[in-house]
Amino acid sequence: MLNTTPQAFASQQALASQQVFDACATVHCEGASAPSPRESHPRCLHEHELHLIGARPARLRIGAGADQETHSFAPGTVVLLGPRLPHSLAFEHRASAGGGSAGELVLRFSDELLRRGMALFPELGDAGPLLARARQGVQFVGLGADTLARLRRIETLRGLARFSEFIALLNELAQWRDYRLLADVFLAEAGFDEDGRALRIHKAIDYIRDNYAEALSLAEVGAIAGMRENAFSRSFRRATGQTFTDFVNGLRVARACRLLASTRQQVSSICYEVGFNNISNFNRHFRRIQGMTPGEFRGRRM
Repeated sequence: MLNTTPQAFASQQALASQQVFDACATVHCEGASAPSPRESHPRCLHEHELHLIGARPARLRIGAGADQETHSFAPGTVVLLGPRLPHSLAFEHRASAGGGSAGELVLRFSDELLRRGMALFPELGDAGPLLARARQGVQFVGLGADTLARLRRIETLRGLARFSEFIALLNELAQWRDYRLLADVFLAEAGFDEDGRALRIHKAIDYIRDNYAEALSLAEVGAIAGMRENAFSRSFRRATGQTFTDFVNGLRVARACRLLASTRQQVSSICYEVGFNNISNFNRHFRRIQGMTPGEFRGRRM
């Protein structure tokens, strides 16, 4: 008969609970694996991977066969890889004092969960262009120590604390403009999705973010993406989880919320500034997204 002390039983229960939590968590955090440099079978996962290169330099292969590209990364580099992007990441063999992964870290998170979240929280729409770029692979250049510390801090957190820190990190990366795309256009269009339209949707999302306060039409933005209206509408919804109209209105309402909370501008002035053409239309969309009127939203933050 197995003799289990109360302390050992409690420890086992805590470990089991943590395993259940990790299995259900939106954001998974782990030390990066270190496959052999000779590995020749690229992985093609259905999650995003955010890699922090630790003390050992790394080599990333993207693609397969004749289309494979190789990139080398110095310690401290941060790389975001999108779902369904074939890749393999290998680290140099270099002995470290404590062994193990020498500080490598990878966050894995679901693309689908974030897309669903954008429909409920328009602010998450700011991450849309970043997720589109991730389909090609993104290397962030010159990230500050605070951002790297936030990334490492996520590993130590659990539950809502981990998720809120992750969202803050995602916001910083979405706003970071010094980056390098790792896959060329051919690879991106061949491997992004079944229609091969990643780069076009990414271009459209960036255009919408820069011009959402203007009068935008599906046909106009579709033309900028080089796609016919119906095809663009379907591809846009598949990429963002939202219709074109809902995505634009979500950005407008999110901007209105920031103005209502931080300024004394009249509601009518904010309405036109963020891109709505009349007050009733503004109020209707604001109530649908926020569950209250603009006036009620401001009143709760006074």
